[in-house]
Amino acid sequence: MKHYHLCCGVLLALLVFPFQNGFSQRGNLSLGLVPTYKADGYGVQLNANHYHSTTDYVQVSLAATFSKEKPNAGVEFPYDDYLLGIGYFTTILTSPKRGLFFYFGGGPSVGYKYINDGETYFPFDAPEEAESSFIYGGYASFEMDFYISDRFSLIVPINGYYHFNSDLNDSTLLLGAGLRYYLK
Repeated sequence: MKHYHLCCGVLLALLVFPFQNGFSQRGNLSLGLVPTYKADGYGVQLNANHYHSTTDYVQVSLAATFSKEKPNAGVEFPYDDYLLGIGYFTTILTSPKRGLFFYFGGGPSVGYKYINDGETYFPFDAPEEAESSFIYGGYASFEMDFYISDRFSLIVPINGYYHFNSDLNDSTLLLGAGLRYYLK
């Protein structure tokens, strides 16, 4: 008789856990797309989050920004940043009944700064070391997350990047608003 009850208990557990995971509101993975604004330019950010608890997650973020530097009146040149960031985020404030979450996090960042379309000639007195190169540093981010439905939320990230070896604008601030889609 004990064997029968043990088998029924194991069978019940094997049936309940998949249904619980299948009918849960959110999964462990989400994808976000955020158009961003930066000084004298714009960009786009794509991020993937892996939630390993209800209060924190790991984020992989790709960002591309496009700007024009204006060192003198009437003179400008383009530069682009292509960035990869891997960070850890934790909840700092939450109101689950209202679907509102605030996260703070950051981590290392690497990328490539493409200056003046790859040209080394500038029509003004530029520093001689200002040329396209790989960059490295870190980033910190504050994210506001407003749930729209079980699958979508509105995110408003504020990202600050600092790259130690950048020849041009070693710090960058990105402001944006976009959508996050939760996978099951």
